This record gives sequence, C-alpha cells and structure tokens, in this order.
Amino acid sequence: MRKREKRGKRFLLPYAENISKDITNWMKKDKFVNQIDPLGSLRRKVSTVGDIDLSVSTNNLESTLDHFVKYPKSVEKIEKGEKTATILLPQGIRVDLMVALPETYGSLLQHFTGSKHHNIALREYAKKIGFSLSEYGIKKIGSSKVAKFKSEKEFYNFLNLKFIPPELREDFGEIEVSKENKLPNLVSEEDIKGDLQIHTNFDIETSHDVGQSSMEEIVKKAVELDYEYVAFTDHNPSKGKHSKVEIVNLIKKRSEKIKSIKSSIEIFNSLEIDILPDGTLSVPDEGLELLDFALVSIHSSFRLEKEAMTERILKALSHPKVKIFAHPTARKITKREGIEANWSKIFEYCKSNNKWLEINADPMRLDLPHDLVKDAISKGVKLTLGTDSHHINSIENMKYGISVARRGWAKKKNIVNTSSLSELKKMI
Repeated sequence: MRKREKRGKRFLLPYAENISKDITNWMKKDKFVNQIDPLGSLRRKVSTVGDIDLSVSTNNLESTLDHFVKYPKSVEKIEKGEKTATILLPQGIRVDLMVALPETYGSLLQHFTGSKHHNIALREYAKKIGFSLSEYGIKKIGSSKVAKFKSEKEFYNFLNLKFIPPELREDFGEIEVSKENKLPNLVSEEDIKGDLQIHTNFDIETSHDVGQSSMEEIVKKAVELDYEYVAFTDHNPSKGKHSKVEIVNLIKKRSEKIKSIKSSIEIFNSLEIDILPDGTLSVPDEGLELLDFALVSIHSSFRLEKEAMTERILKALSHPKVKIFAHPTARKITKREGIEANWSKIFEYCKSNNKWLEINADPMRLDLPHDLVKDAISKGVKLTLGTDSHHINSIENMKYGISVARRGWAKKKNIVNTSSLSELKKMI
C-alpha cells in the first residue's frame, strides 16, 4: 500500500488519451510544430497512466514551449526551460512536454517512450556492438560524434534492428526477435469484423446491469463500423428470482426478438452466463440450447483457492454450448485484483477443446491482461475481442482491446473477430 501511495494517482487509458488529444490539438496551432506524440506508458498503451508526457518535433523550441504553457485549461505553469516545460491541469494532473529539432526527434521519441526495462535491454545490446545510446542519438563508444535520427525507424535500423512497435517495448524478448527479423505483424483495428460481447436494453430480468441501447440501435452502429456480425450477450436472467421454466421462457422471448430484427449483418444470439462457485451455470440446458453459443464469466466468489477456482472454470467451459470465457481474470482496474487460477491448465484445456478466451475492451477491465495474452497465444489458444458495451458509444472502445492484443504480441490469426462471417460460423 505504501508503494502504491508513492506511485501517485493513475488514470485509465482513455482518460489520459482524451487529455493528450486535447493538448495535441492545441499544440498543432503552433506553426513551428512538425510532429507531436505521447510518451511513456500512454504511447505504449498501458492500462493506466500517471503523469502525461508529450514530445514535439519543432523548428523553434522556444516558441513551441511558450505556446504549450499557454494551454487554456492549465491551472499552473510549473516550469519552463530550454527543452522542457511542465503545466498542471485540474485534479492535479501533471503534463510534461519535451521538444527537439527534427533531426534529433527520433532519438528523443525512442528514449522517452520506454519502457525502462526495454531501454536497459537496448542499451546492453548496443554496448555489445560498440555503441552508447541517449535521447540525443547514438555514438560509437570512445567517440564524441553523435549520429542523429529524425525517426525511430532510423534509430532502430542503425542498430541492425527492425522497428519495434511501442506496445512491444517491455523487454519480453522483442529485441532478440527484432534482430532476427521475426517481429509479429500485429493485429490492427482494420482487421476486426465484429464485436462478440454487447449488452442490449432487452429486459431479461437479470440481477446484473442491463444495457442502455436497443438491439436496433446497436445493429445500426455496427453497420456504420462496417462489421459483418455482432453478438448480443445480455446477462442471464436472475437465477435466484426465477424458476427454470421462467428462465427458459425469458430466453425464448429474447430469441424471438433477435430473429425479428431485419439487418444486413449477422446477429448472434448469445448470453453472458454466471459461473457459480461450484462451476455450474446459471442457465439450464433447455435455455442454453436456444443460443448460438454462450459466454461464461465470474461475477462472484472471487477469492476461491487457486485450484478450486481452476476446476470451477474448467467445469463451466466443459458445456458444449459454451464457447468464450469472458473477462477471464475478473479484475477491475484500480478497484479489484484478478482471481488466482492455474492459467497454464486453462490454456491447455481451451486449446484441446476449442474454447476461446476473451480480451475485454472495457477500459476498466482490459482482461485478459497482455502478459496472459502472450502466454495464451504461445499455447495456441484463440482469443476474442468484446467491448462489453452497455451503450452504443462504448462499441468504439474496441481499440483498447486491440491495444491489449498488440501488447500481447497478437497477430490477426490469433483473434477470432478477424474471421469473416462464413469462417466464424464454421468455427462456432
């Protein structure tokens, strides 16, 4: 707890992004600015961000720094030097700006993007081949001459490395893989063909939260995004307040509503179903049979012992209608730690039984986390992306799920949602 307090307050990625974008728009009004980028954890798309750091390539350092400290939403100018400036925003948010001339901008951008562990590993690699690195460029050890770089690509290429995307710079072996020219071609937003977790406002009498947007509104939004399919995954009817017959009847009523919708895209009839502490599901088989497939997730009893939790999950996944394990660690960023489970065992089961693990794109979840994404991919497990949207505006959060997938080294082929509709139907 003391360590956490010392680290200071951290903000969810979208919040930090919005601030960064607003300042970026302000900085573009300065005629000397050539390029502006976020730095640090924000550029690497980490789930939470502390202070907001930005860098600018400019032809006039002093003018650009002057423009920055005049940012209208600033409440205090903390400092302004020759190459850096700091302002304070409401709620105590600190923003640091670093400027460089175009010819050295690539070095600055690489150095302050981090991560610390990536930069340490990169310095060790450079040292072995006779170079030292800094935010100003690269020089041969023993020489005072500094090679300057306009872009990060030039910086990495000088070291006989392929450009390493910011999301991969965590010292997970990316330098060695880059040297061998084997970096993955990471999945992108353009690859996504649909959203596999969305909640509607259909009243299925659940004990959980209900969506705010209608099925028709969601379909219209999905068409605008050029999707081929969506899955409606409302929470199951409350088990404690309904009999089995009532649960099945509610699912039938919802299924009929889905069938009645005229659409140019496919609508999958699914539910997000609670995994009870003993591993049984909150919906009887008669209800499950009405679905195209089911998602299962943990919403209670988060602190079971590791092996008991693992068996709970595997039992739930064993049902033939269950296809996706949603937000698998059940974490809520800044609010709740994830569950303890034997992930290797879960990955092996999913691979052997053709079950999929979700990367939940809700900024408070981003779950699976990127390190488990990388492990899952190494075991051959397929992953899905779901925004867990409860309103049509949240469907655009897909990009945050993509960022987690990229940080976990995911290629297009690793993500189910990159499949065409015909391919997905076969997979299901």
